[in-house]
Amino acid sequence: MKKILLLAFVIAFASCNQTNQTKIAYINVEDLMKDYEGTKALEETLKGKQEVMAKELDSISAPFQQKVQEYYQKAEKMSASKRAATEQALQQEQQGLQARQQQASQALQLENQTLSEAITKKVDSFVATYAKANGLGLVLGTSGNGTVMYGDDKLNVTSQILDVLNKDFAKK
Repeated sequence: MKKILLLAFVIAFASCNQTNQTKIAYINVEDLMKDYEGTKALEETLKGKQEVMAKELDSISAPFQQKVQEYYQKAEKMSASKRAATEQALQQEQQGLQARQQQASQALQLENQTLSEAITKKVDSFVATYAKANGLGLVLGTSGNGTVMYGDDKLNVTSQILDVLNKDFAKK
């Protein structure tokens, strides 16, 4: 008797579950972000800014390197006090250069973080809109072999979302 009731419950639950089944899809986040034109544009922008900063820092550090070479050429002929004063001045200048390099690096990292967050918000917003328009109740994100251990390729909507995102990006 208990087996019959249990079987009836399982059948009833399964039939209810089939009528209200949640549509699920997943996105390979790694592929999406790698192939999204917005991400590529961000990388190019940051690469260009990094090159500009590197040139600027090189132009500042070149005269310093010249001063260091001149110091080493003249150091033997200098008095001890002159040598100590020159070394201190060079050390202070080097610290200033290092501070500029650190500031430039931090500024670039902050900009990268800010722009990356903007891209992530845009992608997340688009995925939500896509899911609602396509009747998806749940969209999972996967990276490499994590999060989604297995997903049928029919449930993978990465390419559809990537196509629409890239078309949207091309409009701008």
